[in-house]
Amino acid sequence: MDTTVAKGLAVLAHLARAEAPLRLSQVAQDLDLQKSNTHRLLSTLSELGYVRKEPETGRYAPTLKIWELGACVISAHPAKRAAAPYLQELHRITGETTTLSLLDGHQVLVLDKIVAPRTLRFTSRPGSRVPAALNASGLAMLAQETTPEPLIRMALAESPHGRDLAAEDILAELEVVRGRGYALMLKSKYTPGVVGVAASLPTRDGHARAALSASGPAERFTGAHLDEIIEAVRVIAARVANATGPI
Repeated sequence: MDTTVAKGLAVLAHLARAEAPLRLSQVAQDLDLQKSNTHRLLSTLSELGYVRKEPETGRYAPTLKIWELGACVISAHPAKRAAAPYLQELHRITGETTTLSLLDGHQVLVLDKIVAPRTLRFTSRPGSRVPAALNASGLAMLAQETTPEPLIRMALAESPHGRDLAAEDILAELEVVRGRGYALMLKSKYTPGVVGVAASLPTRDGHARAALSASGPAERFTGAHLDEIIEAVRVIAARVANATGPI
């Protein structure tokens, strides 16, 4: 591995995930790099157009060049192409926030999302990641894995919200998910007060690497409305498979 390239990408990713521009010293401290090395990396990224330095504060921030590259990747992704119109339909039917997610190792990567007009206490954004074992979409996809236990244990270990959970309990829940064809997360320390319903989408390798979900405040996800959401998620996920085949 080229360490210079790896460090440069680490700096770029750190700036992209930061909520505000960062000082050089902060980047060096966060990534355990020498200031001189960090300065060279930031200067190179600036010259290439991926980073800009604010003249007023001297802080560094990513440019939209990252978004340009990401947009090209997303637009060509088979799951995005196949599921986009169905994500819209699920949002229209349920009136709730709908999400297209991918399973990437032990994490769920949010690929696309349509946010409900009504306020949601917690909402991840496209490009963000959450531990798969603490997310309805993650459970729906993990249920289709041949050996999900290592992924579950990694997901629980990386999040403080997973410390009080047992991998054995989640494995038992996956059996339920397989039997009924969808995941239902009513209570989650990771997203308190939010209910999620998700169903996986089939892929060419036989594993579930994508899922559709609907989520919203617990007070709305009750009774007949919850039943309608579950049915919509199940039916529309099946329609994606029927219309496009494995992704």
